[in-house]
Amino acid sequence: MTRGTALRTALAALMACSALGLTSAFEASAPVDIEVTIREGTNMAAALSPDRRTIAMDALGRIWTLPAGGGEATALTDAEGDARQPHWSPDGARIVFQAYWAGTYDVWVVASDGSGLRQITSGPFDDREPYWSPDGNRVVFSSDRAGTYDIWEVTVGSGAVRQLTDGSGNEYAPAYAPSGGSVAYVVDGPGVGVWVRSSTGEHQLVIDAQDRQGTTLFAPSWSEDGRQISYNAQSYGSSELFVAPASPSQGMGHRVSSANEDVFPFRASWTGGRLLYTADGKLRARSAEGGSASDIEFSATVTLDRPSYRKALRDFDDTGIHAVRGIVAPSVSPEGERVAFSALGDLWVMPIGDDPVRLTDDSFVEVHPMWSPDGSRLAYASDRSGSLQIWIHDVASGDLQQLTQNGGDRPVWSPSGTEIAFSARGERGGGAINVISVATGRERTLRGGLNNPGRASWSPDGLYIGVSALEPYSSRFREGVNRALLIPVPRIAAEDSDDEAPAQQVNERWLDFLPHASVGSRSTDGPLFSPDGQMIAYASAGVLWVVPVARDGEAIGPPVRLNNELTADPTWAGDSRSIVYLTTGTLRRVWLEDGRIEDIPVPLTWRRELLSDRVVVHAGALFDGVSDELRRNVDIVIDGNRIVRVDAHDADLHRGRVVDASDGVVSPGLIEMHTHGGLSSGEQLGRLWLSYGVTTIRTPAADAYQVSEARESIAIGRRLGPRVFGTGSPVDGSRIYYDGGGGLASSAQVELVLEQAGAMPYDVVKTYVRLSDAMQRRVIREAHAMGIPVTSHELYPAVANGADGVEHVQGTSRRGYSTKVSSLSRSYQDVVELLARSGMTITPTVGIYGSFGVLVADDATLLDDPRIPVFFGDSINRGRARGDLDTQRRMVSDMASLGRRVVVAGGVVVMGTDSPIIPQGLSLIAEMEAMVRYGGMSAGDVMRATTSVSAEALGYETEFGRVRPGMLADLVVFAGDPLSDIRNVRDVRVVVKDGRVYDLETLLEGPAG
Repeated sequence: MTRGTALRTALAALMACSALGLTSAFEASAPVDIEVTIREGTNMAAALSPDRRTIAMDALGRIWTLPAGGGEATALTDAEGDARQPHWSPDGARIVFQAYWAGTYDVWVVASDGSGLRQITSGPFDDREPYWSPDGNRVVFSSDRAGTYDIWEVTVGSGAVRQLTDGSGNEYAPAYAPSGGSVAYVVDGPGVGVWVRSSTGEHQLVIDAQDRQGTTLFAPSWSEDGRQISYNAQSYGSSELFVAPASPSQGMGHRVSSANEDVFPFRASWTGGRLLYTADGKLRARSAEGGSASDIEFSATVTLDRPSYRKALRDFDDTGIHAVRGIVAPSVSPEGERVAFSALGDLWVMPIGDDPVRLTDDSFVEVHPMWSPDGSRLAYASDRSGSLQIWIHDVASGDLQQLTQNGGDRPVWSPSGTEIAFSARGERGGGAINVISVATGRERTLRGGLNNPGRASWSPDGLYIGVSALEPYSSRFREGVNRALLIPVPRIAAEDSDDEAPAQQVNERWLDFLPHASVGSRSTDGPLFSPDGQMIAYASAGVLWVVPVARDGEAIGPPVRLNNELTADPTWAGDSRSIVYLTTGTLRRVWLEDGRIEDIPVPLTWRRELLSDRVVVHAGALFDGVSDELRRNVDIVIDGNRIVRVDAHDADLHRGRVVDASDGVVSPGLIEMHTHGGLSSGEQLGRLWLSYGVTTIRTPAADAYQVSEARESIAIGRRLGPRVFGTGSPVDGSRIYYDGGGGLASSAQVELVLEQAGAMPYDVVKTYVRLSDAMQRRVIREAHAMGIPVTSHELYPAVANGADGVEHVQGTSRRGYSTKVSSLSRSYQDVVELLARSGMTITPTVGIYGSFGVLVADDATLLDDPRIPVFFGDSINRGRARGDLDTQRRMVSDMASLGRRVVVAGGVVVMGTDSPIIPQGLSLIAEMEAMVRYGGMSAGDVMRATTSVSAEALGYETEFGRVRPGMLADLVVFAGDPLSDIRNVRDVRVVVKDGRVYDLETLLEGPAG
């Protein structure tokens, strides 16, 4: 983005903020530079130079050198290369490493003085774990170039590569023998262990781990005489350094590391009979026979550029009229004259050029409408029967038919109108594509085992269904690209059908359009057959494309781009001449014959519904969101949606509605800072949140239109629910994992995403794990210019580039290991210092890493709760048990302790859960309990983290999160005191949100059917 374009984007965002009643975001002060010195590194690698005088290490994703005896480190690379796993050339003049400057991992070389930085490999694949040959001419590395991880070799001078292994499993972590003729490497599939490839191409298993179930090996390294190999062995609760003979049938060898030592999964350097390696955050040396170890002290200093900017804030007193932004899943009718869509909690049909007509009028969710071939009926998903099912709606008569009984979403009619394909939850987990007969209700699974595939699309002859499906680059790492998967539809009699989900259909195939580019986002944006079968439409690189295809779906020409704007929800008109789609909240149509694009106005508005009633809450005790001391016998007077008085109890104040909480403890409403879930969760999701005392949620990754729909529907009173702060899909790199993400194809796509962020507008932007650090810095800078905070999974250099938050103590990482926590769930001084000094928020989400399951095991009364059967039923997720409970409890305690350490050091911890991986609402109170019970945080710090601290992190410290005059009336009444026993957050009696009072019984009832 040029400076001029960035300015235009910021000005457009300012206009959008003004139209939506948001505060301007352009009053920013100068950035603050903070120097941070680290003396420990979490999951850092190190290598000793051949002359044994210098250590290279990769702390914080930079290559550093320091004297072998310890001392101050000198950086050789910048902060944005994610440079990892250094290894010295045999002459000690250069260092080879993997780096991410190009948006994939490549092999790079730099001189030992920091000069001569050079890229050795390139391309769309990941090249990792480089190791220099003894002659200095070659580098061996692992790569996913061939569909699994294999060992490859590159000639440093020419860049020529050749493949050394081609096993069915993943082969990685190569290391040349001192002679240079053999290469040791790890296999994680059949034959798991350390293997050696000889100079003649023979492969021999030298360290056999096949009997060590649950053990993963890393980082083989040869002794100087070539007779022994050191390596790292990890299993749940242990990470150990071993040394074994470099010959077959000698077992696992002997353990070198100490009991409970946290050995990092990187190569050790041999020096005589000693090993230099990294563990417990330290550079460490130890005899290869074991015994005592000595640590090598180091320091490395980095500068954090922490900006100060003014967030764009929502006006919760605004009752003006606003254009609807939450237009969800529009579908153009076959004749091309009507559009069906969801908005404001209902289903609408709009004649193009006229006003929308409300088709439903209730509190239930109706989503993903799709027209029948004759245009007389709509199929859509609704929870009107209690769970999300497929319904058929006769547009003229209003007659309704529930089609499915076992759940379903994203229905699509077959060309004949006799069947509907839809998204379902597979029996074996993951997503499935099911097909159901409209006449008989007979349902069969067409394809199971998919990772949340996109909406189905029928070929015009009904012989195939196309979906956007994930194809990972390897099984070692989960990321890949979304490709068009063409699934044959067997023509079988209903009585002969097999309901079991096939993992793969015979004759299914991938369609090739553009190499390494995603086709759709596994949502509702293609692949989409044209009604005449001559084209397939889809979104890729953020924009809309069509590709000419043969009858069997194979491309017969190159893809053609139809627009230059962020595209969602394309649907074809029946004559195949035009496509209707959404872009940044606007409905548009593109005509294929001449490329003309026209707006389709949607004259639909909304206005916030505010109460004018007086409510008095008589609190036996009050936690005000800040103090460690409760105030006793307090009256909280509410006028409309605001608190106007917080005074000692006075019966004369008790006018209007009085909430008697004289035997309870009143707190600010709870804030959940990391959750997901859209309309497919149904109307009950809002009631669920309120029933757990949650009055505000932040969803850092979502469908932007569904977030707006939820916000608008709740604001007008159509559905109950908390305040919703949200975003769109994460800004990710060229590879993705989760549905809803299409992958970044170019830097121009970032401009489109940020344009939508300003227009909708977003409350937060999330960048994800495959985005390069340089691109993340750009997103941070330009989002801040619009007043929008940025969060991600990354700690450094995100914290140095001004990111506002980091999600998860652990979290997915492109590296295969976390830089925030080790495999033993331990975080070191670098993590604590960066968080505490910067003020960057961290959302620990320890529940998804074991604390939820441990808490349920330790205290089963957590599930003895009237909300459980109503919202979760018998299938509630009880958490995952790994290993023995004592080990799991230790791991959870180590991880959760980071929150306490950060708070004690002056940092900022907020509460979130990443639900619905674990149950929404319930997971938040479990997270709060776990941070106290296992992590050692005080109950007061946890309560603040879930109220006032989270409100401040959102930018709304003057609006909610505290109980004082002028604040929004968001309150929760607990039966007991959470400051004395955090478990009292379980017992919610009454919730007040925006001045509206809800008792638990009302929230459990739900709307009338």
